[in-house]
Amino acid sequence: MRARVTTLVLIALLAGGCARPDTDIGGTDPQPLPSGAPPVVNTRWESCDVASPEYADAQDALTLPRLDDTFAPVAAVICRNGIRERPGGGSEMTAVEARADDLTGLLPALRLPDEAQTAQACTADLPAVPWLALIDKDGRWIRPGIPIDSCTKPRIEFRRAYEKLTTVTVKSRVVAQLESDEAASAGCSQQYGDMTWASGGLENVQETTLAPLPATTSARRCVYDVPVKERGTGKPAGEFRDGGLLSAADWTAIRAEVESAAPGVATCNTPASRFAVVHLEPGGTLNVEGDGCRRILAEPANGPSGYFAASDRLIDLLFG
Repeated sequence: MRARVTTLVLIALLAGGCARPDTDIGGTDPQPLPSGAPPVVNTRWESCDVASPEYADAQDALTLPRLDDTFAPVAAVICRNGIRERPGGGSEMTAVEARADDLTGLLPALRLPDEAQTAQACTADLPAVPWLALIDKDGRWIRPGIPIDSCTKPRIEFRRAYEKLTTVTVKSRVVAQLESDEAASAGCSQQYGDMTWASGGLENVQETTLAPLPATTSARRCVYDVPVKERGTGKPAGEFRDGGLLSAADWTAIRAEVESAAPGVATCNTPASRFAVVHLEPGGTLNVEGDGCRRILAEPANGPSGYFAASDRLIDLLFG
């Protein structure tokens, strides 16, 4: 079975309910706006990379001065992060700059006042706020404050107007690789935790028997390198090196080496620089350190897990 590591994806959750201001989890109440303070006008818009290099969630917009009649927007720019699938099967995080020229619904929503903070029951979510800039005919720009509801979250009128904006992507760039084409093709996660180290640490489970491994199965091999900074941590994160489905002959040879391995190994405190994971169908995994303590953590679907010593032959089969 393909095991995947959930990757954090930045999505602007502009829908949501209410939360009591005094119990809202993950945020703080906006501070009062300075009386009559106008938005800060910047001389000329250049790009999201210059104005908002992090393309981050913009909760501070809930406290910024509001759009007033002293600034006349003709367009809006949104700086956001997104996920893009590559033709080779992998995926990457991108930083996107998008532009909207029809502000018919957005501007009235931005001019709405804050609601009184009188809600008695609010949900604990904290809807993300977009990084939004308004641009005038001379290219000057502001970041407008966003009106809040009785739960100190963006007013629903703003959320709806924002969702209806028609935008055109001006530019995008790759921020980080989430999954390489090679990992996607192999059916492996881009990153995987070294469970042999994480489950045993400096202790080694002494098992005398191993539940029989399936003689015929769909087995997938995934090999990971452990960066130096990760070695010896609580759960070292490995980066994909190579992998793919094992042939029946290779699985038979690996199975024979594991089932004949000596149970338990001496206490060891040397973290591995590489490890392999064999995912079995319909269930179970084998985790093998390629160096360091050279342990096998066998976790069959039909029996208890345990540590065993990896032979030279097994290391060659998995890492050669």
